[in-house]
Amino acid sequence: MSNSSPSSASGKSRKPRQRHQWHLLYYALAAFNLLTVGFTLWLNHQMQGAFARSVEVSSAWERRLRDYGDFINTVQAVQARCNNVFISRDPDRQRDEVRLAYNGFVTRLRAKRGEALMAVENVESRKLLDEFDKLRGAVDSMVETAEELFSRFPTDKPDEAARRLVSVNRDYAGIMTVLTDLRLRVSGIQARIFDRQMEEFARLQRMEFVVAVLVLLMLGSSVFYGGRITQRMNADAEALDRAQHELVDTARRAGMAEIATGALHNVGNVLNSVNVSASLVAESVRKSKVANVERVAKMLSDNEARLGEFLTTDPKGMQVPAFLRTLSTHLQDEQARSLKELDSLAQSLEHVKTIIAMQQNYAKVTGIHEAMSVVDVVEDALRLNAISFTRHEIRVRREFLDRPTATLERHKIMQILVNLLTNAKHALDKPEVKDKTLTVRVALNGHEFIRISVVDTGSGITPESMARLFQHGFTTKPQGHGFGLHHGSLAAKEMGGSLTAQSDGEGKGATFTLEIPILPPEERE
Repeated sequence: MSNSSPSSASGKSRKPRQRHQWHLLYYALAAFNLLTVGFTLWLNHQMQGAFARSVEVSSAWERRLRDYGDFINTVQAVQARCNNVFISRDPDRQRDEVRLAYNGFVTRLRAKRGEALMAVENVESRKLLDEFDKLRGAVDSMVETAEELFSRFPTDKPDEAARRLVSVNRDYAGIMTVLTDLRLRVSGIQARIFDRQMEEFARLQRMEFVVAVLVLLMLGSSVFYGGRITQRMNADAEALDRAQHELVDTARRAGMAEIATGALHNVGNVLNSVNVSASLVAESVRKSKVANVERVAKMLSDNEARLGEFLTTDPKGMQVPAFLRTLSTHLQDEQARSLKELDSLAQSLEHVKTIIAMQQNYAKVTGIHEAMSVVDVVEDALRLNAISFTRHEIRVRREFLDRPTATLERHKIMQILVNLLTNAKHALDKPEVKDKTLTVRVALNGHEFIRISVVDTGSGITPESMARLFQHGFTTKPQGHGFGLHHGSLAAKEMGGSLTAQSDGEGKGATFTLEIPILPPEERE
């Protein structure tokens, strides 16, 4: 019997559909996101460092201003000793105390002078040096006048001593003026340092605005890509539907109605997973947080004239960078979930393609045997149903007692397992079933066979149904066709194995066991 058909003939004239490369945009967006996050962390570090330096410098100059107040204590001490000499009548003692205060003043002045000069630039240092020199000269003059007062204090020259006291008071007033000028000079230096620090903050804020714009661009790209994903998946679903109809037409024309219906049953199982993946991605796009982008954009636009002030002082504006980072992380998670669903969709489509190609050539082409890990095939079958299991709250237990390698037809085993897992899901998805547990067990049966068991705690199988379970056309499902288990039993026998079922009755679950040889029949013989 020829396996050619009109659909296959027309397929020769069609060019293969070009594989889309939109997944590459995901990688580009992921790389862009990493760069943006890294740059944001660096920018935060720079801003924190600038703030810390600003606080440190401001504190240092405030401390210097307080220390300059000690100079006033020295001047007041000299003035007080000059007044006290008229009371104590002890000029020698007052002279010693003045000299002690003056020596302390000189030591502190040198230290503060050197410290201040190291903290400012050359132009400022020359002006500050002049102020310190004026202060030193004024204090020296006051101390010299005090020395003259003490030397002329004897009782025979009281008028001279009184005139010297007037000079001391006049020097004191001059020193206060010099100290005021020194404080004003330091305040001016503080103001200029603060201006430079504000310029640095403004520069960093401009960079932060650039980061915000880049994040908005990334979010816009994600929205655009999400729309393209939806379009692509709709097109893939339509293509899959056309392929399913082509398979039916080919099978009928070749006289392989039973094989075609079995293949379509497996395609339908995989198509369910495809539809679930498409729905999840579409729902993710619809519920995406990108709507918040418009809010942030409007907020930035409303405050465009004072953007730097808005982002640093306004309570709402200060939350924008953190909000954008959180939004970026959320969209990155959405992106990862969508990519995972796309990978699952691609695997499902590849499996359908293989089923169709295998069935079209089933009459003449012998299946290809390949060495494979049975556990990997089981995991692939579980992956195809993983979304359905999650949606129906089914707990999956894996009991891989052995991890054997076999040389068999991968897609035949995959079809059987997908059908068994789908049936188990339907048995567990019943209102009366409370414990929804599915156990998949892999173990060696002797040295030549591998046993794969699918055990569910679902609705079970009645004795009447058990007797007809593997007959062609028998089904207990309202929308079933009765082809899956029959086709799986035939495929297992063709591989030199068997497919069996066991159940203690209705409501007591069921166990389906696929036993396959480690080597194909021709190699074992």
